[in-house]
Amino acid sequence: MTRGPLVPRGHGSSRPGRGPPRIGRGSSRPNRGSIARSRGFTLLELLVAVALLSVLAVLSWRGMDSVLRSRDRIVQSSDELRALSVAFAQLEQDVRGSWAIGLLGLDEPAIAFTVRGDDVQPELALVRETSANRPLQLQRVRYRLHEHRLERGFAPWTSSMVDPARPVSEQPLVWQPLLADIDQIQFRAWIASRGWTPAATLARDAGRSRVDGVELTIVRGGERIVRVLAARN
Repeated sequence: MTRGPLVPRGHGSSRPGRGPPRIGRGSSRPNRGSIARSRGFTLLELLVAVALLSVLAVLSWRGMDSVLRSRDRIVQSSDELRALSVAFAQLEQDVRGSWAIGLLGLDEPAIAFTVRGDDVQPELALVRETSANRPLQLQRVRYRLHEHRLERGFAPWTSSMVDPARPVSEQPLVWQPLLADIDQIQFRAWIASRGWTPAATLARDAGRSRVDGVELTIVRGGERIVRVLAARN
């Protein structure tokens, strides 16, 4: 019995009911790890991110608010310091301008203290020259505490010595505020023979003592500010 030629399995014949040859695993199926990575963020991760952004926003807002508050405090302190400097400079100019007037022998002292009505704190009363570059012109100046404000009043000075038979009417003072939110002011005067003397004592003295210096104490917000001014040039 003669056998035919051998045919390799799978080449010469095909079995019915079988499809194309299978492809190995991993060549056509996608990797499960790549599918998991391509799904994006989970809801929990999004909530954590939103919470972190909210915390950063709150911290940023608080930081900005702190910076703005600090800037406002600095601006307010600068304004208060500038107002103090202007007030003390004006007071020093008035006190120094009254020194030469005290040598003229007028009918009222160049530097004195007065009490008006029911006021407890005496006012500083000055007679000073208005300007050194003009003919001699005198001016009345007052410093007082009114409704928690340090105010300066000024008006032209008139004297009854010009014409004793003619009555003299003083012009009303024009008041200008210098400092606000003042709790208290205190004046003292330097008398050569007595030293520092309270203004209330000198108010009863009727200006008979010559004042060589003025001390002003301002109380504001629990803080005491003291300024000493020499009357002599």
